[in-house]
Amino acid sequence: MKLRALVLALFLVLPAVKVGYAQDVPSVVRFSFSSGWDGLPAIVAIERGFFANENLVVSSMPLSNTKGIIESLAGGSTDFATVPQRTLLIMAAAKVPVKVVSQNGWGAEIELIVPASDTATKSLAELKGKTIAVGSGSESHGVLIRLLNQSGLQPNDVNVKIVPSPQLTSAFDGNAAQAIFALRYFTSPLVSTERARVVLSNDAVVQAIGRIGASPLVVSGKTLEHKPETIQRFVNAWVRALDYVRSDPDDAANLLRVYFHRQGVKVSKELTRSWVDMVRYDRYTWSEADVLDAEYNGWGLNTGKVFKVQPKLEGYIDNRYAEAAAKNLK
Repeated sequence: MKLRALVLALFLVLPAVKVGYAQDVPSVVRFSFSSGWDGLPAIVAIERGFFANENLVVSSMPLSNTKGIIESLAGGSTDFATVPQRTLLIMAAAKVPVKVVSQNGWGAEIELIVPASDTATKSLAELKGKTIAVGSGSESHGVLIRLLNQSGLQPNDVNVKIVPSPQLTSAFDGNAAQAIFALRYFTSPLVSTERARVVLSNDAVVQAIGRIGASPLVVSGKTLEHKPETIQRFVNAWVRALDYVRSDPDDAANLLRVYFHRQGVKVSKELTRSWVDMVRYDRYTWSEADVLDAEYNGWGLNTGKVFKVQPKLEGYIDNRYAEAAAKNLK
């Protein structure tokens, strides 16, 4: 009886406590992102604690093949993913239930190069009838077809050779290709060692066709339907990571270098710093121009008979979360 009386007395004197512990329980999100340089915003968000500040526990999974990531997003086993723009176009064509909720960077630099021994070629039009290497599954293929169209050429006026991206730096060996059109991650090692020269710079590509090259952060349809608050917290962290890369590129480059070293790949401080400068991280939402540019790339891939249909992104962009996150940036 004495014990029961003591317990009752404690309940009477203790202040009322509002049960809200569920709000303090971290949310676990499943996130797929590339293990390469285009994983930089994700690396920054994790390593600099932006996800943790939003009370999120991120279970990260490396991107596998395109089919695997599409199936995991469609099935809801992945909540968020950064994917190449080309993968977004494939998902749009297949009506996969995802939404683009932010950028993963844009304007990744791209250029057309020829062997240094070729001192004659001055334009894309002069490569008619020759072999141009592009990376397997890369956005560069669609952009190349856009440039061919702008130059008055058809896709079959050149031989587009699909090469695994890591092998692009050896595409000139044995005269297997007479030109390479790819992101500068792959072309700059050849240019910097004077094994190749630039025929069409990134600035020239942008001037010719207005290329933007927005890269998406997407969320699965199931997550969008059931976890809007989690999405907002994730995008809050994401926008802060993008802003951090822009404001402190040196530290971002160091984080990227450490990340590569953890995977057993040693890269120099100077190289990772140059990678950061090859992409822009100063925008968080998708504009109408971003959408039109992406759809134009889809047109190129359809015209080049890579895609069977021409994808449209209507209904695939949801800027609300990034807009709200951007307002909270200091």
